[in-house]
Amino acid sequence: MSSSDSTDDPTDIPDQPERASELDPVIAEAVDGVTNRFGAEGLEQMIEYAEASLAEARAALEELAKSVE
Repeated sequence: MSSSDSTDDPTDIPDQPERASELDPVIAEAVDGVTNRFGAEGLEQMIEYAEASLAEARAALEELAKSVE
């Protein structure tokens, strides 16, 4: 097996919803699970964590875009 065989083919990436209104069921399940187990406080913590993760992901994408230019 060559090193290129061990990387994921970009075609293996699951389809993303075309519109924001098309929520992936896995995301809904995660949110509902946190809400049901930890209530509003747990959901607030999840949102705070998700916002921080989103900021990191956006920053990483921005850096990647700069390196491609």
